[in-house]
Amino acid sequence: MRSLITKMLRPARVLIAGGALLALQGCGMIYKTTGDILVSFGQAELLPYMLAYDDVRMGCIMGEAQTPLLMSFETVGSHPGRLGVMTFVTSAVCAEQLSLESELRYLRAMKEGRVAEAQDARIEQKRWSALAAQRLLTAYQRLEVEYGKLDEGECPKLNRKLDQLVWLVGNIAGAQALVADGAADGVVGVPRDIVGKVARNASCLSNENWWGAPEGLRATIWNLLPQLAPEGAQPWPKLEQSAEMGFEKGVRLGSAFLALSAYSKGDNDRLRKAIRDFAANDENLDPDYAMIDAIASVLIQGLSDRMWTEATGKRTPVNGLGTFWDDQPSSGSKVDIDDLL
Repeated sequence: MRSLITKMLRPARVLIAGGALLALQGCGMIYKTTGDILVSFGQAELLPYMLAYDDVRMGCIMGEAQTPLLMSFETVGSHPGRLGVMTFVTSAVCAEQLSLESELRYLRAMKEGRVAEAQDARIEQKRWSALAAQRLLTAYQRLEVEYGKLDEGECPKLNRKLDQLVWLVGNIAGAQALVADGAADGVVGVPRDIVGKVARNASCLSNENWWGAPEGLRATIWNLLPQLAPEGAQPWPKLEQSAEMGFEKGVRLGSAFLALSAYSKGDNDRLRKAIRDFAANDENLDPDYAMIDAIASVLIQGLSDRMWTEATGKRTPVNGLGTFWDDQPSSGSKVDIDDLL
């Protein structure tokens, strides 16, 4: 009797096992379809929507929240790599801002002679910088996966605007990754040769179409590492041209490059002028790339806050970007800096 029951159940087991296998295969197809739809929607709708949004905090939090979900669809055969470059970069902005807050805390503590507080703030700053460096490096590595590693002088096919934007943002991420890793004492291990590749890669983009940013990026690298500059290169005029083109086009990324270069070289006069010029050119911005301009604004604001905090113990006053604590009042008027607080 038991043998008969066993014989009767054997086909049923085969059917159950086969059904389970088919169900799992069906789930895989559903997951891939879902991933493909998500990637398609992200490229066609979500990314343009977020680029037109000027809330940097929301953009970076979206990057932190959505990147794991987005990239998980790689495991079922979808291709979210281009979007991944963008979301890893926006998520890095969150870490960079937290690093800045720690740095400002360090500056205040040093000014007030609170040694233990200053040491703690510096440790925290390095931790956040390391996280930013890792996210930025991952964005650049994703870029290399998407477009392949290129020989010197070779450019990928960048026929679509999306590809050009991803290429620009991903290469900026590569340069930023090295800077952030330097602030974190090199714990991430970002390759030193990354900036040389970025400088070459930037030449693959139209400077005119992308607000002067490609040449601004190259000039920033030449300023930081003169040995990478071609013979006869003049980084400062290039950076100034990049800033002016950004003002004309309505995306002030070139101005941020100019300010960051001045800060890294300790050129206080150029830095002040770059911040003033940025603040004075806040009209007629390109609404389609509001997020890019807003991130540039966050970078400029951070430089201003460092300067203000070092000098006064407080960050830039509200609506005070482009002003400085030691500004002389204009003729016929008296400016009390306390009015800005």
